[in-house]
Amino acid sequence: MDKLLRDKKVIFCFVAPAIIVFSCFIPVPLVCALILSLCRWNMIGDITFVGLENYRMMFTFDDIFLQSMGNTFLYLLYSILLQIPMAIFMAILLTRGHRFEKLFSNILFMPVALSGTAVALMFYFIYHPTGVINSLLEAVGLGNWAHPWLADESTALFAVCVRVAWQFIGYHMVIYITGISNISEDLVEAAKIDGANAWQTSTRVILPLLKPVALVSMILICTSSLKSFDSIFVMTKGGPMNATEVMASHMYNKAFLQLDYGYGCAIGTILFFMCIAITAILTVLFRDHAGSIKKQQGGK
Repeated sequence: MDKLLRDKKVIFCFVAPAIIVFSCFIPVPLVCALILSLCRWNMIGDITFVGLENYRMMFTFDDIFLQSMGNTFLYLLYSILLQIPMAIFMAILLTRGHRFEKLFSNILFMPVALSGTAVALMFYFIYHPTGVINSLLEAVGLGNWAHPWLADESTALFAVCVRVAWQFIGYHMVIYITGISNISEDLVEAAKIDGANAWQTSTRVILPLLKPVALVSMILICTSSLKSFDSIFVMTKGGPMNATEVMASHMYNKAFLQLDYGYGCAIGTILFFMCIAITAILTVLFRDHAGSIKKQQGGK
């Protein structure tokens, strides 16, 4: 049996079905999108090869695309600022050995299991002019702070990002809890013996050792933010005045509403390479520190 399991042909036979299924859903559609991005097609008639015309139109004549690109990076920035600091804070707070830590971890993780569309719809009614937020403000005598949160260009995008952060902070918190659990207790105890308080231990011992974990968290947030669509579609549909139009929603509008499928594939191609580029940049930025951590661990 052991000899059979070491046979490469047998291993390939077991792995082949998964590879075929994976190829049908990832590489093949990706290659098709790359090819169609060089064409003009309304999903009904003939496909016409136009070369780089879609990309030229995208960066020279499509003002909405340029605005959606800016909104996408702003969406990404908001997501990082809203999720990572709070996730790290809660992870440190829930790894101090207090009672009910697992209970609170499970409660904070629960929103991740909810449907993104359902959560977006819930927050749509929360942000409604007669919704929960404005009603609470009026109840406590701050009615002048009431605001059409999703109908104002200055607050709509941030409001959507708050909804995303509410759902996924718990997910990244669990990632950081795992990273903290893997930190040697001897380092923490040594810091306490040297007189470090809780703040100093967290900032000078725990946080530097969490950088490899932060890389994973950052990549997940960046890639999910760049391709985010459901929250925008349900809550604002890109409005008001394209203030929340991101690249994914603009791609949807071009491909399926305006039936310019080749142009939509071109936007998707740009989005794909942006994900690759940001992942590569983050990997390079975190590489040196991750290498030093491995050397330290190897020398112990």
